[in-house]
Amino acid sequence: MEIEKLGKEYDLTVDWRPFFLRPETPPEGSPLPAYVRERMKDPNDPLKRRAEREGLKMVRRDFVPSTRRAHEAAEFARARGKLEPMHAELLKAYWTEGKDLYSFDVLREAAAKAGLDPDELQRELEKGTYRAAVEEGVREAHEVGIHAVPTFIFDDQLAVQGAQELPVFRLAMQQLGAKPSK
Repeated sequence: MEIEKLGKEYDLTVDWRPFFLRPETPPEGSPLPAYVRERMKDPNDPLKRRAEREGLKMVRRDFVPSTRRAHEAAEFARARGKLEPMHAELLKAYWTEGKDLYSFDVLREAAAKAGLDPDELQRELEKGTYRAAVEEGVREAHEVGIHAVPTFIFDDQLAVQGAQELPVFRLAMQQLGAKPSK
């Protein structure tokens, strides 16, 4: 991922925050919009081509899962100091494996791989322990004008939206006057 590469050049702290790209998605998910399905068929799709260059597998899907539980699972992991490995497992489950991020089976598997207790995760999510934290994070995102995923905010001053190439992130760092740390 480009932000990880940037972190090797600059002193960065990455803090993944919740945002619902499609907040209307029901728990059972919904069909992928036709315009997105058509764009994914394009062999020149920039996201697909970048994934291929990076040696990453991207699964084509016709289904959009609800991400509400996945965001709550991420907050569960954050509270236990395991946000980064949990986030990585959730991204892999979605992009590489095409799994349903609302499924407790998927979330439990990701939790176990991230070094978390899957039983505790499910109990806490069923109780709604992290629902308010997710809603607050989404509200904050709307307040600062976020409307795309991913969105990277640098030094509370500059936002970069979308899955950008490394040179775009380097330019953002230069605009902020940041100096490479290595």
